[in-house]
Amino acid sequence: MTLAIEYFNVAGTATAEGVFIPVSDLPGVTSSELLESTVYKEGKVTLALLNRMYSVTALQSLLGFAVTKEAPDGVDADIFNQTFLITYQKLVKLDTDNITIVPLPTSGANSGVGGFSIADIFPGAVRVSATDAVTGAGIVINTLGLAPYSSLAHADINVSNDSRAWFYAVADHLVIDATKRSASVSSSVVTGIASSISASGIPADYIATTDPVSGIVAADVRSRGLINRTDTITIQVQLNQTTQTFDVLVTVTA
Repeated sequence: MTLAIEYFNVAGTATAEGVFIPVSDLPGVTSSELLESTVYKEGKVTLALLNRMYSVTALQSLLGFAVTKEAPDGVDADIFNQTFLITYQKLVKLDTDNITIVPLPTSGANSGVGGFSIADIFPGAVRVSATDAVTGAGIVINTLGLAPYSSLAHADINVSNDSRAWFYAVADHLVIDATKRSASVSSSVVTGIASSISASGIPADYIATTDPVSGIVAADVRSRGLINRTDTITIQVQLNQTTQTFDVLVTVTA
């Protein structure tokens, strides 16, 4: 399966509703590369999205979301694997039988801390509808492609507001739906694994009397819990020692 992403090397028109991210917000990607084969574009864009998410989220305290970038793992001369782990939490409400994003704290020193927006990660991002103009080179991550992983409605996406639900769905989509390398399929994505969903209780600091790190009410803990998932994706990269550059390596499993 391929990713639900539209690629634009120049200005154009979106064919489906989604979030447009300009090429300037995709480190290492050039507009001309968005004309290449789908599997190559997938690898380039996936690596850029993950690097951007990691570089920003690593600088601030987030509630229920973390991106880890492991040390490169050499596999051959001038070739290495780069692995990212994306971990997220959602809140389970047993008394109402629903699942939501963990609410942000509303009191104490942490009030409002822990959320982040699409614009925080991709400053040039805008929500687009089908037939909307795309102002330049970039990608549109289609909202419909995220539907298996979130009930988020397109109308509820606001690039300036807390966007954790959108990022959780994007993480699942990248890891589960990106084209994976095999003996017969070329890709730069070596592995993509979404962990089983696990459950845990509410940590004490989430409901602390002073400076709680979440907006969960202590009195509700008896009917609250967390579900957790870790998405792991490994992309293979090749160095060019002559030009002192690197790029994703699209090939089959040896």
